[in-house]
Amino acid sequence: MRALLAFLLCGGAALLSGEADGSVRLKDLCTIDGVRDNQLNGVGIVVGLSGTGDKSPATRRLLRQVLARKHQALAESDLDSRNVALVALTADIPAFAKPGTRVHAQVSAIGDASSLRGGILLQTPLDAWDGKIYAVAQGPVSVGGYGPATPVNAGPVGTDHRNIETVAIIEAIVEREVPASLVRGDRLRLVLRQPDFTTAARVSEALAEAFGRERVVAEDARSIVLRFLAPPSSQDIVEAIARLEELRVQPDTRARVVINARTGTVVVGAQVTIGPVAVSHGGLSLRIQPTLKPNDASGKPQGQDWTDPVTRLRSDQPPPGVKPTAVPGTLNLVEGVTVEQIANALNAIGARPRDLVAIFEAIHRAGALHADLEVM
Repeated sequence: MRALLAFLLCGGAALLSGEADGSVRLKDLCTIDGVRDNQLNGVGIVVGLSGTGDKSPATRRLLRQVLARKHQALAESDLDSRNVALVALTADIPAFAKPGTRVHAQVSAIGDASSLRGGILLQTPLDAWDGKIYAVAQGPVSVGGYGPATPVNAGPVGTDHRNIETVAIIEAIVEREVPASLVRGDRLRLVLRQPDFTTAARVSEALAEAFGRERVVAEDARSIVLRFLAPPSSQDIVEAIARLEELRVQPDTRARVVINARTGTVVVGAQVTIGPVAVSHGGLSLRIQPTLKPNDASGKPQGQDWTDPVTRLRSDQPPPGVKPTAVPGTLNLVEGVTVEQIANALNAIGARPRDLVAIFEAIHRAGALHADLEVM
């Protein structure tokens, strides 16, 4: 245990020392243009079900076609059974997948089958948008999440833990490689996962220091081009990509606030600021007051935010012994407060998740929330 703790501490210290400046590897910040997954799909037949299949005429017709390819001439009336199901297969084939590579595919019932548990998928080709077959799937389908609950599983002991049994998983074998073009002409293009002009400029500077300024061009907020001075070989391309992926850049992110309207979870990004604003929502009232400014040349304080209720005189602090009346459901905060502090204060006075959403939307529309607001 002590050795494990020491290893974790040393590893954490190394990680912190390596990323203390907030830099990120280009491998995690960018993708290579042309390196991408491709979607495959197919339609097949699952057999061997225990009376949980469907009796759709389409299922019988497709099963008859499958058997006809095996030189089995049967009538549709001979295939009237609840032990087969018509299914759709979907899969993503990754870039550079070679023939023989195994990929996972999802199997979903199309007809009125109630369960695919225990079924066997007949050989089904998976093709892409171009109509070419890139993978083939066959074998037993896997339906997880079925069985009696145990103390480890959620739910009372002795109850059944069931999943959606009309969806299953199976492995497919790649039969054809998807062509990928890394270099177009003499250019290798990097694509930022999150487009940003500042980040693109920083990536361009890092590449210029590593490869030379004459070889790097930032095209826009998303793409940066690395040029080759001579036609590169496959080895040159691999070495260049491996070298640039290890470069570290500090990305610049937009200020953003994300709110989950169902749970009331508030996630705040960096650089989020809130200006002076007053919001009234139902029985809740929120007021963010301006920050007090230094005295002017005459010595008179600026940015006064307290008003005497009788004399109407304003000052930065109430007279000694006098406190503003506390109204239930009212919050008075000072400019510069964080979104987290506002959310915590609203929760403390009984604001519900939908109240948080409504208040932050109102602050955003008033122009006081200097960030992008995303409601889930």
